[in-house]
Amino acid sequence: MAVSTLWTRDQLLVAFTLYSRLPFGKLHSRNPEIIDYAKLIGRTPSALAMKLVNIASLDPVIIDSGRTGLSQASKADRELWQELERDPQAFEQQCQQAITALTAPDDASQHAHDTAPPDYYGHERMAITTVRVGQQQFRKRVLKAYDERCCITGLEEPILLIASHIRPWKDIAEHRLDPCNGLCLSALHDKAFDQGLIGFNDHLELLLSPRLKMLSSEIVQNQFEQYEGKQLHLPTDPHHHPKLEHIRHHRKHLFEKHEQM
Repeated sequence: MAVSTLWTRDQLLVAFTLYSRLPFGKLHSRNPEIIDYAKLIGRTPSALAMKLVNIASLDPVIIDSGRTGLSQASKADRELWQELERDPQAFEQQCQQAITALTAPDDASQHAHDTAPPDYYGHERMAITTVRVGQQQFRKRVLKAYDERCCITGLEEPILLIASHIRPWKDIAEHRLDPCNGLCLSALHDKAFDQGLIGFNDHLELLLSPRLKMLSSEIVQNQFEQYEGKQLHLPTDPHHHPKLEHIRHHRKHLFEKHEQM
């Protein structure tokens, strides 16, 4: 009797987790991460790489960029993508549970480890970290919308860019993956925005809090004051422009608290 090649739900959840971590150009069987994860789920690197490219065919960021991925996404792939879109937080929890289940030692190996003499040698092992699958998808969408540039300064180094939520991740589940609830900001401006030190008016022009304007250092002048009153650099696609209701919510609940101090 032939062994079934159908992917289990846990295998697919691990694949989605890995997809959220990797750029499209690294979805190939020679990628060390794909090789490690393939061992984890009992698949070949080629099979896992192909699955990732099939998942990419469902990703709006990939589709909008003109790339297509493969066209063999399964019904299960599509259903999991819909779950991710519908409730990213619950989906992330399931991904983490799947990874935990696959990496947890069985009782026998755990007992052997507990009774073994102390081992003071360092050993290499695959590190499986907690990955916010929804957050990674949100980041891809926001950076793509803003052409991977800070919408205030124009900084174009992705390592230094943050996909900032205008309204917090926990506040509105239906907008968690919506790029209209996001801004592409440098790490410095993301922190200032998150703390309410900067905001935007209804014309999407930069506002500085009194607390920030009290500072006289050169970095404040260079990184904030020179941009005050200037409109942020908007996405080319109007459908990805930040929603005013989110901008106003941030201004009322975060930015204006500094005006009252």
